[in-house]
Amino acid sequence: MTKSFQIFDGKIRSLKQHLQLIDLSLTLACKCCNKEKDNGKNIATTLHAVSGTHLQLNIPNKTTDIKRTFAYSRRKLNEQAIIELYRLFSDYISNIVSELFKNNPYQLFGAITDKNERALFYHEIIQLSSYDAIIEEISKRIYRSFEKQRSTPKLLEKIISTTKVSISNEIKQDALLYLEIRYLIIHNNSNVDEKFKRMDKDNKIHITGKKLNMTYDLANASMNAVFKLCKSIDDQLIHRTLVSTL
Repeated sequence: MTKSFQIFDGKIRSLKQHLQLIDLSLTLACKCCNKEKDNGKNIATTLHAVSGTHLQLNIPNKTTDIKRTFAYSRRKLNEQAIIELYRLFSDYISNIVSELFKNNPYQLFGAITDKNERALFYHEIIQLSSYDAIIEEISKRIYRSFEKQRSTPKLLEKIISTTKVSISNEIKQDALLYLEIRYLIIHNNSNVDEKFKRMDKDNKIHITGKKLNMTYDLANASMNAVFKLCKSIDDQLIHRTLVSTL
């Protein structure tokens, strides 16, 4: 594996650990509240919170309030996990671009379409001061050039076409479907749009009305799909000797 994938792998493991721990904690806390529902206390007291430390949980420990409170927390947990997953994916792509450029500075140079971005002025070279810093700066410019696609599918296709790696269409489309969920969470209040419906031809993602069912299973499946894509990219880049292995 590459250094970039090693970092990505570690962060995915940590994110999964966090998701699983909080999901399980919510399950146990919800069971505790339901076991003692209608006890005349609030949720904070029922869960033995230290007085005054969890003021937003000073709500009645009643069936309706328990259901509403824990449903909201689960939804937000899974939304945040998917948003974080997208950031980890972007970090991997950015890091692997840097590795590609360091291994062979010329293979990605053509990806910078802006002539001004291609050139480093004398004062910039002096400020950067070292070859490694210069390579890092140009790598960032290449990634910015990829980001200008303003579309995850286009960004991915640009990287694949530039490096000429072969990625299974099934793996690619599966990951892109889950990565698109981040857009829906941030820009469409977790409601599916026509573009997403076209992407999800097999109705893989469960929805209620137009809203995504923001479950633990969805967040976990998203991580697995994106991990599989990044692993495939990494394996192909190594196979074509475009990057160095650890």
